[in-house]
Amino acid sequence: MAGKLTLTVSQLNEYIRRMFQLDPMLSHVELRGEISNVKLHQTGTLFFTLKDEQAAISCVMYASDAAALTSVPFEGMRVVVSGGVGLYAKGGQMQFYVRGLRAEGVGVLYERLLALREKLAREGLFDRERKRPLPVYPDTIGVVSSPTGAVIHDIIHVSTRRDPDVRILLCPARVQGIGAAQEVADAIALLERIDSVSVIVVARGGGSMEDLWTFNEERVVRAVAGCSKPVISAVGHETDVTLCDLAADFRAPTPSAAAECAVPVRAETEQRLSALREALVRSALQQIGRKEAAVGLMRARLSGYSPQARLAEAEKRIAALRLQLRAQMDRTIQNRADQLAQRRRELDMLSPYRVLKRGYAIVTSGGHAVASAAGIRPGDPAVIRFADGMAEAVITSIRTVQTAPEEGHGGEEEKDAFI
Repeated sequence: MAGKLTLTVSQLNEYIRRMFQLDPMLSHVELRGEISNVKLHQTGTLFFTLKDEQAAISCVMYASDAAALTSVPFEGMRVVVSGGVGLYAKGGQMQFYVRGLRAEGVGVLYERLLALREKLAREGLFDRERKRPLPVYPDTIGVVSSPTGAVIHDIIHVSTRRDPDVRILLCPARVQGIGAAQEVADAIALLERIDSVSVIVVARGGGSMEDLWTFNEERVVRAVAGCSKPVISAVGHETDVTLCDLAADFRAPTPSAAAECAVPVRAETEQRLSALREALVRSALQQIGRKEAAVGLMRARLSGYSPQARLAEAEKRIAALRLQLRAQMDRTIQNRADQLAQRRRELDMLSPYRVLKRGYAIVTSGGHAVASAAGIRPGDPAVIRFADGMAEAVITSIRTVQTAPEEGHGGEEEKDAFI
């Protein structure tokens, strides 16, 4: 009996890999099947699964070969690939290394997807006008997803990082397999009936077209489209597009991105609220200032029409007129006084008593002034008024004096006459 050969895993995998390379049949093979689980690496390498009704094999197409393709293969596409079978020694996984690929049609599952998509699109379930905005400040985030796995943990981690006080309500549901579509639809309906739920996130991780088929089921798509609350679809990876994504109000490329869209950053929200509060206070103060100015103006106008104001104004005018009248009266009295003084001076100048100061006297008899010698007779009593007093006398004799004529008419002629 030959001795046993002991190999390491690496040695065994390397041996099998070389056996595949040495087998001429496995080096040049054409395979017919349906593409599933397509992934394009950032390096340009294309990964997908080729399957038929009974089996599947992992395929790799390096960037140098994939660059010759006229279009990127899609889920459900029927193709004929050429290449060889090999072993990925590090993982011990048999793979088909594709060097060429030509299309042969689309699979039954993909045809079913296209037909349902066209039907629902005609009903308007994917119309942009149906999309509703997400709430800015949500109360509770409802999540429809599997209770196990990385999806719910990613959503919780991202949500609590953005807002430690965020409230997340998970409604668990199977996201794959028989009965999963009904569970997802029921979970959406249940969250819709909870008043505190502001937005619903439908999420699951990536996978093949078959893995994500639950979210292409008509009952799920209609549940999303008919929900009265905004729905975020976060199904698969960014390159995966399901009918649920088309019907949702917002599509997130990943569950983590869905959490970022649904949960605002608390610090940013507080800053916005603080800025809004300050703007509101400034606006209120400005409004109050404008209203106070308007009230002051109206008060001034009202004061102008007030009876008390009119009375006060009338009193001011009366007082001013009184002052003007008094001043006018004073001026008039002064003018009259001045005129009277002038008349008094004039009369004084014409007064016969003024002549008395020059040595003349006034003779009165019987209460009448005696203007001439003819106006009195001897024996008549007489009163002689001087400047500084009066004397009483009795006329004893009368002597007349003839006044000389003016120059050219002869002089005065004095004539004594004794009666």
